[in-house]
Amino acid sequence: MNIDDLLMREKARRDAYKNLAVCYHLPNGELTTMLKGLERQLGVLASGALSYAALMRKEFESLKDLEELKIDFARLFVGPYSLLAPPYGSIYLERERKIMGDSTLYLLEIYRHAGVDLSDNFRDAPDHVTAELEFMYFLVFKEIEALENSDIETTLGFLEKQRAFLRKHLGAWVFEFADTIEEKAETDFYKNLARATNAFLKQELDHLEEFHLAQAS
Repeated sequence: MNIDDLLMREKARRDAYKNLAVCYHLPNGELTTMLKGLERQLGVLASGALSYAALMRKEFESLKDLEELKIDFARLFVGPYSLLAPPYGSIYLERERKIMGDSTLYLLEIYRHAGVDLSDNFRDAPDHVTAELEFMYFLVFKEIEALENSDIETTLGFLEKQRAFLRKHLGAWVFEFADTIEEKAETDFYKNLARATNAFLKQELDHLEEFHLAQAS
């Protein structure tokens, strides 16, 4: 793979993480643009998540209003009384299934070590699925920056950071989370978001593990 093709692929990975994170925000009219972008990026990556993203876009575009989607979003991720699919890593990683446990403190150390501070506008827990997907976006962004500067050592370092974060944190809980969404969601949009999340991140884990093994051999 030549450098231009590699950069195109890595930019598709970067932007797919960003757009996938947006899908876990309260839906609004701008989501159509993000879904179209996500389709393009998953197409570049030949991802098994592409068909699910296409279904999400078609359903979103067919909606007369967003009320049904917003209600399902609230049921799954917000409450007020209970969350059917809590979007916090600690719920799945902590034995007590609580927010802001030891796994969250560990995550904050990972963020700080990478030079990342959560925005003042971010009002949720640091292990919210959107924060962790956007952290992966940041790591791929930094990898691309190093690659464009022909800094191979730094490029490889950020690829390893991506692999470690997926394997030890995001990938340690996100598949159970996505399975819960698929089971509990009332709309096909969120069922297909769960399937897209599963397919994309499983491919990412495989891709980064293969790269790691190739570098080690």
